[in-house]
Amino acid sequence: MAVQLGKRYKDEKTGIEVLCIKPGECDLKVDDRAMELMQPKVLPSAD
Repeated sequence: MAVQLGKRYKDEKTGIEVLCIKPGECDLKVDDRAMELMQPKVLPSAD
């Protein structure tokens, strides 16, 4: 799995969140569970 710079990854069971500050090929795991890529939060527009 390739982690992406500036992306957040989360483990649902433990609630651990990780912000990637260096991209590359690696496995992000917690207790042998792969961490999932989080979707960006949609913020309200500032019209």
